[in-house]
Amino acid sequence: MQSNDIIITTTNSIENAHVEKDLGIVTSNLVVGTGFFSDVTASLTDFFGGMSGTYKEHMNELYSKAYDELKSKAIALGANCVLGFKIDFDEISGKGMQMFMVSVSGTAVVVKYDSSHQGNQDNTRDIVSNRQIDIDIFKYQWAHRNQRELPSNEELIYILRNRLTELLPSLYDCIKNCEDQEDTRCVIDKFAEMLTLCNFDDAIEVIYTDYVDRVSIAHDIICKHNFFSPKHVLSLLNAGHTSLAIGLLKATKPYYTKEDLVYLEKISNTLTSLPKLGKIETVKAGFMSNKMKEVYICPKGHTNDIDQDFCTYDYGVCGLNIYGLTETEAKLIEELKYKIEILKQRLNT
Repeated sequence: MQSNDIIITTTNSIENAHVEKDLGIVTSNLVVGTGFFSDVTASLTDFFGGMSGTYKEHMNELYSKAYDELKSKAIALGANCVLGFKIDFDEISGKGMQMFMVSVSGTAVVVKYDSSHQGNQDNTRDIVSNRQIDIDIFKYQWAHRNQRELPSNEELIYILRNRLTELLPSLYDCIKNCEDQEDTRCVIDKFAEMLTLCNFDDAIEVIYTDYVDRVSIAHDIICKHNFFSPKHVLSLLNAGHTSLAIGLLKATKPYYTKEDLVYLEKISNTLTSLPKLGKIETVKAGFMSNKMKEVYICPKGHTNDIDQDFCTYDYGVCGLNIYGLTETEAKLIEELKYKIEILKQRLNT
């Protein structure tokens, strides 16, 4: 079999063909000392807008050598295809030495095309684009960057432009680590923009990760970009984070399902069953009076007239009702009840 007859693809299957024989995994590793790059380090002036030509040339040379070796190994096994092609870039250090390794791997197979597809095999998959190499190198650099330093604007633009949404969890960690730095706000805005590019469920999983510790970042993003998740809000509520859960009730989402309605009803039932933290007491109406009157004592111990639903201590600074809720929180709970009734009608439940 000639080398140009083999198909190498990053996918796990070939259209209009099936795997007839699995010949096992084939790999190729090329290791060079970091001195290999010493002459090009100074030329990395525009890594993210498109790496310098010298750097690309060296990286492409390394990749091509490893790629050709893997291709030869697969052909030697009798394969006509390599599935699941993958490129890895690793740094190896030890005993005072540093080396750089390019690894390529895949599964060597023999594929057989359907009769309708015979003679029309697509050999264009026997390539990997330079853009994909750039992206893989970027991912390697990203994985090894200092997570306590904010990413540059060029890095953020690169992630956005190439829709590298799989990097969002690590970017979120970085933002948390650098929350007090001056330029964090700009990074948060870019992060939020990236979330909107994700599948909704994937974005939800990212933004609600460790919400309690990241509320100062996540709350505004959830409210501004409609990432409300009844399921996650209920989890916060069940974990005892009542105020945080109520605070998210002002957020919304693009659409609601019957499953959402179930979670919303559970949230509402939990909030309407909160224990009383304040109390109603009967006290003397006055120092010299024998008459008695009822007063409302808020959860913080402040005494109010019985007709006050919310504590007026210090001109309303306290503002808690008997359940320990502020007026704003109580209003959000009432609005939730209206939303539930509307959803019941619209969803015919």
